[in-house]
Amino acid sequence: MGRTIPSFRLACMAEELKWRGFRSCLDKDDRKKFDEMFSVSRQYNSACSNSARPIIIHSIIMAIILHHYKQLMGLMKKNCNNIVSKKQNQSGR
Repeated sequence: MGRTIPSFRLACMAEELKWRGFRSCLDKDDRKKFDEMFSVSRQYNSACSNSARPIIIHSIIMAIILHHYKQLMGLMKKNCNNIVSKKQNQSGR
C-alpha cells in the first residue's frame, strides 16, 4: 500500500528548502550555524513523525529546542559540579 503523506524525513527536507531564502540572506558563518541547527532536528525524525503535527516546522523547532535544552542542562550540571569541587578543594586546605 502506498503512503498518503510523505515521510517526515522528506517533509523535513522540503521544509528546509522553504527556508533557503532566509538562509541566503545570512552571512557565511550564520549560514553554517543555521545548517547545523536544522541538521540537529534530523536526530529526532522518529519522534517528529509520531507527533502528527500538520505544520512540519513546529516539530522541527521543538526538536531543535529539545536538543539545545539538553545541551544547556548538561552545561549547567557540569558548571555546578565544578563549583562544588572548587568549594570542597578550598575547604579541604
